[in-house]
Amino acid sequence: MRVWFTSVFIIGLLSACGSDIAKVAITETPVQQAQPGKYLFAAVYQNYAWAKTTRGFVIKGNGDLYYFDVSATNAALPDTTSASEAELTRFFEAARFEYVQTIATDQLNSLWQQSEKLSNDTLGKEQSICRDAGNYSYLLFQPSGNQQYQQTLIYQTGDFRREQQDSKAEPIKDYLVKQAVKLQIAYILDPNSNNWCSGL
Repeated sequence: MRVWFTSVFIIGLLSACGSDIAKVAITETPVQQAQPGKYLFAAVYQNYAWAKTTRGFVIKGNGDLYYFDVSATNAALPDTTSASEAELTRFFEAARFEYVQTIATDQLNSLWQQSEKLSNDTLGKEQSICRDAGNYSYLLFQPSGNQQYQQTLIYQTGDFRREQQDSKAEPIKDYLVKQAVKLQIAYILDPNSNNWCSGL
């Protein structure tokens, strides 16, 4: 009772003095900012033309980038727009899973902020371009609660090409493709062509 009375007295005193502290104590609550989950972005290359190939890289929510190769396993990326964290872990970490680098915090924050409003609703139409080039998928994983993720396609190329029409996706696409080239997942075949069949 004494503690309650003392608290009311102090708040009343601060209010009487015109202090903003009392207003904050009574009316303001912390605002939760959306944060990336365990996985944030990935590039996945798959080809079944000659031998099963499934490899790529994944960027975790803390900025760590890992190269993975699950070609020799039965691991499969969920083919639905929603996936659980456990499903994604079983895929990415099924076999070879090697740390490559940690992305700078400001770069990661910039990519995350640009990706927050993206969805599969803003995807363009699929175009058929190549044959036996495999499939390159550049993906975004947005937490949707209970360790579930919304899988959003940023860009797809290879046998088929499809990409986001939202301009906010462009810098994300460019960054992911650049990383794919660096890790030799995608290739620049001809500097004077569009390289659609090589993952670019």
